[in-house]
Amino acid sequence: MKEISVPIEADSEGYLDKECPSEPCLFLFKVHGDDWSNMVRDEEVFCPSCGHVAPAKSWHPRAQLEAARDYALGTIANSMNTAMRADAAASKRRQNRHSFLSITLDVKGGRDTVLVPVAAAEPMRLRTSCESCGCRYSYVGAAYFCPSCGENSASHTFTQTLNTIRTAAGLGETLRNTLGPDEAEVMIRTLLEKAIQDTVMSFQRLNEQLYERQSGKTARRNAFQKLDAGSDLWKAEIGHAYVDLIDQAKLDQLKIYFQQRHLLAHQQGIVDQDYIDRSGDKTYAVGQRLIVRERSAQKFADLVEELGDELRQRIESKSG
Repeated sequence: MKEISVPIEADSEGYLDKECPSEPCLFLFKVHGDDWSNMVRDEEVFCPSCGHVAPAKSWHPRAQLEAARDYALGTIANSMNTAMRADAAASKRRQNRHSFLSITLDVKGGRDTVLVPVAAAEPMRLRTSCESCGCRYSYVGAAYFCPSCGENSASHTFTQTLNTIRTAAGLGETLRNTLGPDEAEVMIRTLLEKAIQDTVMSFQRLNEQLYERQSGKTARRNAFQKLDAGSDLWKAEIGHAYVDLIDQAKLDQLKIYFQQRHLLAHQQGIVDQDYIDRSGDKTYAVGQRLIVRERSAQKFADLVEELGDELRQRIESKSG
């Protein structure tokens, strides 16, 4: 059985196309060619999106496999054409021009296929390298796992999630221009309220991973959904509370947003006395429904990012 080697091109930045082999996912991404050869292991590669694990040979994109099949078929056809022409030429050479009966083999048609390497897709806009192993990869959308070592970077995921939240929160004008007025307003409200909840969850996830890495312990469930509880844990662990990382005015604003997230998650956004007491927000009366504006969602993401970045810096300085 003869093997056919199919040349596959890297893109203009040296990245190779890959696709998750898991049918529910099929996430498209790229890995730098040098890192794919020298760093990624043959026995396991991790999907940056879903974390699916499969051997390295399983990650060729479907479009690439189709092109490779065509290349292989063209190679076979060219080989057959070459062999048949050679046989015809040999047949002619063997003939005696003076014999009474002459039979020759004549080959017509069989035009050769022009064989070109399997082309790469255009470079992807988002590029990163793993904080743990250094593997370089690129993608479109969101990625959470390193394809080489499977590391789920808390910092990378935190920044990426907040950028996604900002994008979703800023879709109001686009939705108003593409949907009917009622549908647009319902969708905008849903996206903005989800942005508030997702921002808290991204901060919680960052804190949980950083705390476990720093202390070797797992924080009690949902401790970092509450600013006071999370601040106390970090004060005990690294000697800095949240108020040491950002000023009191910003922390007070964060408390309001965190309490709004609690309302949306547990009260369907209906204001109760507990919200007023805990947040200090006097702009609402009991029984009113919370209204989330785009500027609030964006401001919340900015404040959480600032607090998260300051926390990471303090942890790094303490570890160093």
